[in-house]
Amino acid sequence: MPYRILIVEDEADTGEMLAVQLGLDGYRVDTVANGHEALQRLAGGDYDVILSDFWMPGMNGEALYGHIQQGWPHLAPRVLFMTADRPAGGIQATYGGAPVPTLTKPFSIEQLRQAIARVIAPDI
Repeated sequence: MPYRILIVEDEADTGEMLAVQLGLDGYRVDTVANGHEALQRLAGGDYDVILSDFWMPGMNGEALYGHIQQGWPHLAPRVLFMTADRPAGGIQATYGGAPVPTLTKPFSIEQLRQAIARVIAPDI
């Protein structure tokens, strides 16, 4: 059964491009435009990986991660952030004392594949 990925990306073109590529790689992919939509999807679905933009209007990735830790703690180690501009103080969200994995835009599809493989590694 293929892994399910939830992409949380406020830039529609970026979200669509990621969804197409990951779909071609065999993943089942859903895309939402913000953190609030992500929480609705998480309440009604089961995902293996959450790939989230860090800077989004309304609820940034760090706030979304806090909700995930509270409502779906089993998914906390399955979150990957994407950002073009890291915050000055660094990303404060952590799991097990380590920062949440972050891909810096632009990143290659191979970097994305490797990051996803690392978060699903315990299942393989």
